Parts: sequence; C-alpha cells; structure tokens
Amino acid sequence: MKEMAFEYKQAYDTTDGSNMTPHLERLIALTEQAIQGNFAEDKAESFKHGLQQVLTQLQQAKTEAQHNNIEAAKSHLREVDTLRKDYHKQRKVSFWQLLFG
Repeated sequence: MKEMAFEYKQAYDTTDGSNMTPHLERLIALTEQAIQGNFAEDKAESFKHGLQQVLTQLQQAKTEAQHNNIEAAKSHLREVDTLRKDYHKQRKVSFWQLLFG
C-alpha cells in the first residue's frame, strides 16, 4: 500500500507525460497484483470490483499521459483517490464488530 501511495504521489506531482507514464505503469502493475490478493469472502467481490475501477482509471490516465494531456491524466488520478477513500471506508471494521463478530 505504501508503494502504491508513493507512486500515486509521484505521478500526480509530475508535470510531464513522459515522466508520469512510468509511475502509472507501476501503479497499474501494483493494482493488478492487488486484485489477486486474498479478501474476506463477504467483501471480495466488492473489493475486486473497486480495484477493477481503479485499474480502468489508471489505464485511462496512462493514455492521457502518453498524449501529454496532464490535466486529463490528473483528473483520472483524482477519481482513483476518490475510489480509494470509498473502498477504504468499507474495509474498516468497527469496534463493535470486533467484539461481537
């Protein structure tokens, strides 16, 4: 996760498409790797769907970066961040859930 956050920040802070593309490629590879991860059975489908959405946004960002359309690429990255926040909220377990299952 830390590596994904680092690559995201590097990609977002870049002002040139040719410099952004390698970071996006690493993010795509890390996301594909995450899709293969083990998830709780009750949330696996939801999380994999979310990661597929992230992957789609990253691929679109890469296409925009390759065309040096930095603002469009960053727009896709902002959507990735929104998805991250939404799915991380779902991942958290409440205190009561820990106590009572």
